[in-house]
Amino acid sequence: MSDGLARIRATLDVRPPYCSGTCEISVKQSTLFYSTATNGARKINLLFPTQDQLESLHEACQLAAYGHDHGEDPMKLRAGRLDATAFATQFSLDNTGLVDAVGQSLLEGMTVGRDIRFELYELNIYGAGSSVGPHKNATNSDKLFGFLDVVFPTPHTGGICSLRNNEREQRVDFATMLSETQIPLVGYAAYFHEVEREIGLIITGHRLTLSYKLYFASAPDSSSATMISAPGPFELSLKTALAEFVNDPKVLPTGGYLAFGLRHQYPVSSEMRVDTLRSCLKGSDAIISRVLNRLSLPWSLRVLYRDRGSHSEQTFVLHKVISDLSQQDIVWSHWGAGEKMGPGAEFVRFMDEFGNDDEKRAGDYSKYSEDVVDIIQVTEMPSVTNVHSQYLAYGDEVMMGNLYGDICLVAEVPAKVLY
Repeated sequence: MSDGLARIRATLDVRPPYCSGTCEISVKQSTLFYSTATNGARKINLLFPTQDQLESLHEACQLAAYGHDHGEDPMKLRAGRLDATAFATQFSLDNTGLVDAVGQSLLEGMTVGRDIRFELYELNIYGAGSSVGPHKNATNSDKLFGFLDVVFPTPHTGGICSLRNNEREQRVDFATMLSETQIPLVGYAAYFHEVEREIGLIITGHRLTLSYKLYFASAPDSSSATMISAPGPFELSLKTALAEFVNDPKVLPTGGYLAFGLRHQYPVSSEMRVDTLRSCLKGSDAIISRVLNRLSLPWSLRVLYRDRGSHSEQTFVLHKVISDLSQQDIVWSHWGAGEKMGPGAEFVRFMDEFGNDDEKRAGDYSKYSEDVVDIIQVTEMPSVTNVHSQYLAYGDEVMMGNLYGDICLVAEVPAKVLY
């Protein structure tokens, strides 16, 4: 690997897809109102609650039946929730600075001009003996990209929050953090939807959180909106490293593509045009797109397919659409599925940064030599967002072919001008 490619990869390997901390709030923001089945409306001060008030709120909650291992009874675990329609609170994210803090941490500077919408959706309260097993929150929108949990300083011990992604893990003991301060604080944990979350055993007391869904707001009217973005923590160094790499005369001298595997999950579906996800990019994926824009390198989101047909040879195809060949009752030729994908598909040949064939991704392109575009893998594959389908192939006999696809960001590099 060249020094230039190593610098690019090292620059991108810096930040996990979650953040946590504490935030000061006003006593005026700490009142919560809720209704009970028998005693009408009640209120509780979440900074200074009594044990009876917490028990009353707990009794008003529905049983929370998710995230428990080994089939434990939610009643026994004393886990409760209230939907956002069942309570009202004076607490507002707008008055805490959390909107900016979470936006800067998760989107790494790209907050103004790309508004985040915070939707309060539930209250959770856990009594002694309860816990939440490892799980990922469900998503139902291509604009939903993450979640925020705000933990109030209700007296409790235990309930350590664990956030995991790939081989990274962060453990946060909000109970200890909030009990040791002399000023009114709340804890917070914000994370992308692909992050696994776990709440450890509550030993004593009650743990209470308000949970929010994080959405990308609709894109503003470009004629009236001002786009402002503070550089992310590694954006300038990435721009320098990538500019030096692209300008190296040995790198794609006749032009071609640079492929960046996506580091975050995005919602995909069959026959979807993947470039529609460009407004949903987050974290380091969004940083890469901004750097490419500033370097005036055109880019798009594509599916990079690795096709293995009935023969052992493999080929790689870039496509604009997610193809699900398993739904088609067709037997493809022994050349594989690549040539049958239709408009928007093109064959690519992996090269290293020195102009040699990439031995790990060698393919047979003898039939397509005039139509193949050179491509360099800049960041690791497979992407976090990937797809797979199977199709019938025939050569000497009918057999199953496999089509593996990674959604990736592809930048176009022009041919070098020779003097």
